[in-house]
Amino acid sequence: MRITRVLTLAALASFLMIQPQANVAMAQEDPAAAQGGKGDAQPLPPPGLGPRKNAQGQQGQQQQKRPPLPKVSNMGTFGKWNVQCADMPGDQEQQDQAGRSCGMTQQNKSEKNEKVAISVIVNKVKRGDKSALFMRIMTPVGVYLPTGIPVEIDGTALPSRLIFTRCVPPICEAMGEMSAETLAKFKKGSASVFYLYDRPGNGYPIKISLEGFGAAAAELDKY
Repeated sequence: MRITRVLTLAALASFLMIQPQANVAMAQEDPAAAQGGKGDAQPLPPPGLGPRKNAQGQQGQQQQKRPPLPKVSNMGTFGKWNVQCADMPGDQEQQDQAGRSCGMTQQNKSEKNEKVAISVIVNKVKRGDKSALFMRIMTPVGVYLPTGIPVEIDGTALPSRLIFTRCVPPICEAMGEMSAETLAKFKKGSASVFYLYDRPGNGYPIKISLEGFGAAAAELDKY
């Protein structure tokens, strides 16, 4: 598969940021296959296949139940990072997801192919009296999922990578919980590179500046 769409995800990314998958494990260890391998991604089946292909009414009902995109407010800009908050009212089944959710965001595209872009979101998830930071990456569909997203900070690769957790066209999402050690590396670094693959061995580097990362993280901690 080829990556063919540019992300324009400000509102959509903020919507997905509101409901982080807190039970997803930290990114997997970096496999050697990231630099190559045999075979290629198999294309997804065309829409409409399967026993529910004629369930037009059911699909329409599911679409109608989707909540509207929340209003996103910019709380401040720190270097290359924006701290944004979104308000999403909860329903009777999801009262615990109501309220404000905040995150720090940055978007960029690959110099190798300008049609390949990502949106990076760091958001805080509260767990009782404690909280955790999750990094979430929104990518176009068509990425090679088994490779995940390797990350380099100032030329040094992190020992683990972000793993893809779901695809909801037109985007796929990768995420991982940021350990204290990883967070410190992002705060101390000056530049990072995220790699997207459309097949084994064919990566698209995307630069994400770390200018203002520490200040944005400190601002995010207030919410």
